[in-house]
Amino acid sequence: MNKISVTIDLGKLDKSRIKERTYTNKDGQEVSVKEYQMDVVELKEKKTIKEGDTWRMVKSHFVADSQSKEEREAKKESNFIGSGIMFENIDTGMEAVKELQDNPDSIPF
Repeated sequence: MNKISVTIDLGKLDKSRIKERTYTNKDGQEVSVKEYQMDVVELKEKKTIKEGDTWRMVKSHFVADSQSKEEREAKKESNFIGSGIMFENIDTGMEAVKELQDNPDSIPF
């Protein structure tokens, strides 16, 4: 399982984009919620932030305000409000050694 930790800079939120809606839940109670729509987008190239012997912390995503069709058509600049990071295991080469040990017939020489 890969977990992505997302951090948002609350100072960058456009408070006018907070929407409030009310609905009735399955118990018949009226519930009000405040929502803020945003998009989490995977980066084309991950950026290494920190690295250890067997792991690497990478910036893998960015978070931006969701845009309406009209905003996209008008080419409105995105409001970047945060980022996502992941931890990855570094292949130390031991998996390849184990594979060769388990299957010596696969050695090409």
